[in-house]
Amino acid sequence: MTIYMQSTLELRAGDTAKFEEVMKDLVATVEGVGWHLVTAIMQISGRLHTAIDVWSMPDLESYQRGLGALRGHERFPEMARVLAETIERETIVLGVEAPWVPQR
Repeated sequence: MTIYMQSTLELRAGDTAKFEEVMKDLVATVEGVGWHLVTAIMQISGRLHTAIDVWSMPDLESYQRGLGALRGHERFPEMARVLAETIERETIVLGVEAPWVPQR
């Protein structure tokens, strides 16, 4: 059963270039173990400096595999430092597709 994850990242105001570079590495790493970035949104209304990532993964265990892949990445200490400096708050929600979504 496909699992979806929404990650809402409230960023600190300022230059987001370092955050964006790290996210490119992060996406490549977790997609290598089965995650798929469905879309990523930078808000232009509401709370600015907010990114929303929507991921799909084949099962719940994939979440832990993705975290393990990140921790095992050779640049993980640097990646973690940049994310800690740029993210003020992160909210992660896991779910399944709602029954009212049209079949594709």
